[in-house]
Amino acid sequence: MIDNGPQPLAPSSGVVRPGVNLGNGPILPAVTLIKGQIIEGVVVQLQPRLLVDTANSIFSAAASSAAYTLGERLLFKVLDPDVHPPRLELLRSGQLPVSSLGQQSAFLRSLLYRPDGLKPLQQWLSSHLSSHLSSAQLPPPLVALLQSFWQFPNPPKAIDIQKFLLMSGLFSESRGQAKTLANALMGPAAAHNDLKALLKLLALEEGFEQQVKPLLESLNSSQIKSLDALLNNQTHYQWLMPWFGEQHLLITLQQNQQQRSQKIWSVSLAHEGPELGVLQINLLLTERTLAHETTASLHFSSDRAWLAPLVHGSKQQLHNALKLHSINLQQVSVGPIIEPEIQAKSQAVHTILDVHV
Repeated sequence: MIDNGPQPLAPSSGVVRPGVNLGNGPILPAVTLIKGQIIEGVVVQLQPRLLVDTANSIFSAAASSAAYTLGERLLFKVLDPDVHPPRLELLRSGQLPVSSLGQQSAFLRSLLYRPDGLKPLQQWLSSHLSSHLSSAQLPPPLVALLQSFWQFPNPPKAIDIQKFLLMSGLFSESRGQAKTLANALMGPAAAHNDLKALLKLLALEEGFEQQVKPLLESLNSSQIKSLDALLNNQTHYQWLMPWFGEQHLLITLQQNQQQRSQKIWSVSLAHEGPELGVLQINLLLTERTLAHETTASLHFSSDRAWLAPLVHGSKQQLHNALKLHSINLQQVSVGPIIEPEIQAKSQAVHTILDVHV
């Protein structure tokens, strides 16, 4: 490990970043990291020491610069965010699951294994789909376009959910092909009917390019994960959908190889807002071919006490609503939100990095 003390970082090669210490003043601004998360960095300097540029800061890595090239993208796992400097593990390709896409380039690997890939987009929507949107210095036509894009019919129908999946940006490129379902339902991707196209339009506004860039990468990450699952005979779609006016739902539709053979689908709906708090809905759908029926198991979880009595009092309504779509409600359960446990740190030898903050 290197840079154990509050030493100034060496000047980076042509990288201008507020807060980077070129020999004077404080080291770096604070960086918010979460244990277990994976972050991406770009090699911006090889000599006199290896410097890696991330979205939040530039840090010096305890690794031989001879093994890397300028512009190379690296992945790091946060081992301990609470020590100063935080401890990171350099993730090499052999430590990641085998993926034909991930083997193509480091950039694709970073998109494929980026946890909470849509989080930057969630945060941006939460702050910009409010009454303060007009203060974002966007032209009024673009403000109106964004607000109208994020409207959901009341009450929604199944076709509306399907349309918002197609409008999510996941299918932007395929919508230009005439013989696709996406094109048939929605037509070619445009700013009024495709989130990725809308963000690209916003990026053309002066001063918004850098703000929109991580949002487009969020969508790219979701696209790459979907494509990788498809190549591995699996299903993985994750997208954002409007809910309760200016709020949103994060929806994840998954199916691994075993589930695919058994015709089982896993659907997760996640929401966090001031009125409902943290809400998670997990739905397991099973198609029984011989019985000519589809069964559903639902589990609701929340950090608020209101959910349990509401769900228990609404079981019959849930049963009737699903029955309209030929789905038999088999089980309903309610429980508290449980934070996922982060796996214990591996005892194997790792390359540990120190980050100056």
